[in-house]
Amino acid sequence: MSTLADIAETQPMAVMSLNQRMADFEAHLKTSPPGADLSGLHRDFSVFKEHVWSVLSALQLQIAELSRSIDIIEMRHRKKFLLLGGVPESPSEKVTEIVATILQTKLGVDVTTSSLTVCHRLGAVAEGRVRPILLRCVDNTVRDVIWRTKTKLKGTSYVISEFLTRQRQSTFSAARKLFGVTNAWTMDGNIYIKLPDGKRRRVFGFEEVVALGAEHGRQLDGEAPLVSNSSANTASAQASTRSRRTTKKK
Repeated sequence: MSTLADIAETQPMAVMSLNQRMADFEAHLKTSPPGADLSGLHRDFSVFKEHVWSVLSALQLQIAELSRSIDIIEMRHRKKFLLLGGVPESPSEKVTEIVATILQTKLGVDVTTSSLTVCHRLGAVAEGRVRPILLRCVDNTVRDVIWRTKTKLKGTSYVISEFLTRQRQSTFSAARKLFGVTNAWTMDGNIYIKLPDGKRRRVFGFEEVVALGAEHGRQLDGEAPLVSNSSANTASAQASTRSRRTTKKK
């Protein structure tokens, strides 16, 4: 069975192949001798082209919807976790003890090593890069307290963030680049932006953020969207329209 990644990888190749075949078809029409009856060929080509694009459009919409559904499921699981960044790394470190101490002394949260069911560095070791720490509390209410008091870390090297999916992290990063670090934030895995006109907007994807940036005269330099086809853009816009709402202030 093909995975979503397989489908996403195969789709551009299929589009390229079909474009080439249609280009060859059109070239054949242009090189046909004068006076040749090509009415049937023209008609067949039009039918073929219309059918191909209708199938591709449906496929693109299905992929966009499937991707969105998978992202929602994955984020539902990730909401139980938090990321603690800016903690110096050493080979002999005892991560759980370090995290418990930081949460106690910097946030005033009553956390012990036994309060954390998950506490480890995330990702492979890389020179010059301090890996964030992934943590999960036994009690989700403690997790919520940590999240609410994270502003106490201001002025330190530490930062608490949500464990976003790759798709949401890309969207969030784009939002911060376009509208500023203080004007983009997350809550329960959802991404919000404060627009230049003061309105607060929940966004659902990279394309939507880029479009909002364009509306306000801003654009990303040297960065391409995750999805560039018009059908997926339409699906994203439809989802955004259904779910868009004005949010409360932070």
